[in-house]
Amino acid sequence: MRLDQAANEEIGRILNGANNSQDGAIAHLASAAGRAAESLVYLAKIDDLRFKDLWPDDEFHNDVVDDSHVHWAAAGALTSLDLCIAAAARLGGFAHRGHGEDDIRAYYSVNVSSGKVTDKRGLVKSPWRAWIDGVVDDKRYKTLLRVRNALVHADAFRIIHATTDPLVGHSLRYGYKIGPLIQPMQPSSHLTITAREFIELARDISLDHVSAFVTVLKTIPR
Repeated sequence: MRLDQAANEEIGRILNGANNSQDGAIAHLASAAGRAAESLVYLAKIDDLRFKDLWPDDEFHNDVVDDSHVHWAAAGALTSLDLCIAAAARLGGFAHRGHGEDDIRAYYSVNVSSGKVTDKRGLVKSPWRAWIDGVVDDKRYKTLLRVRNALVHADAFRIIHATTDPLVGHSLRYGYKIGPLIQPMQPSSHLTITAREFIELARDISLDHVSAFVTVLKTIPR
């Protein structure tokens, strides 16, 4: 079953007959999280089709495609996780929304200038505390934040493989040197990652934690 359908069914089961005024919003957020995660499966597939063999020579420059796919992966993965905690916060009754929905950074964030960590995970009620801990403690989440931050603030240097031969396969794709999440920046603090590696990382962390979100929903009684 698709993740969005699974999430929506569990929300329906939990809230059936509960007269919860937020049931529509919770179901929307939960199913949107599933769709965001599954969009990255689609992204990884079309990315592989374009680059696994001879690179196409069409109206879309391959470096532009690389950048667009990496942006898509970063935004899609972070969005899927934020939608999960937004749904969980409404369902669990611990939401402290301002002008929008809660996100991961409402409960755990790192100031990129000072390195100061703001940890409000104590506000997250059971069983969702274990879920958000799983996200924050996942090393891939830090990589996700680093890449997204670097793309937004132009702290990503392109690595280009110079060759006059036909371009074939993922190994010849553009790579990135990604700056650290926390300043100051040092030459040795950059992370090297290829577009394909990051796309797969974003897909996998999204699927893992959105699936875990659905698993938590299944433990909640009606």
